[in-house]
Amino acid sequence: MENQQQSELYPKGGEVTFIMPNTNVIGTLKNAKKGASLTAKYMTAEDWAALKGKEQRCFYLGLKEATDSDGKVYYLAKLHNGTMPFVAAQTILVQSLANLPIGQGVSITCTGVDKAVKGKIVGFEVADLGINFLGSNNE
Repeated sequence: MENQQQSELYPKGGEVTFIMPNTNVIGTLKNAKKGASLTAKYMTAEDWAALKGKEQRCFYLGLKEATDSDGKVYYLAKLHNGTMPFVAAQTILVQSLANLPIGQGVSITCTGVDKAVKGKIVGFEVADLGINFLGSNNE
């Protein structure tokens, strides 16, 4: 236990400031309707298999580094289809998207799912749609 570092609270010193909404805003909050989902879905091989042959048009939002239970690093592709954000870790898809600029529109079609020694391999057809919501393609 000697030389054990103590966690530092953030903000420093543990001070936290809250901005309190007024009662009118609280009433508005209680009556507000839910909008688009902000919860990202993890797309499994089974999810892609259910969409086999159906084009998914999405915006590519970048890569997220993650670590598996064995401590190995892998990457998740972050995407949004206009309705829901989702992440996918399938190697073929991640590698296909890795060099695109963030915000790029892409077409993703699952071409099939094959069994492998460990898990499943999902095949994809990925195409660039030539649009970028960040405006880098002269829209």
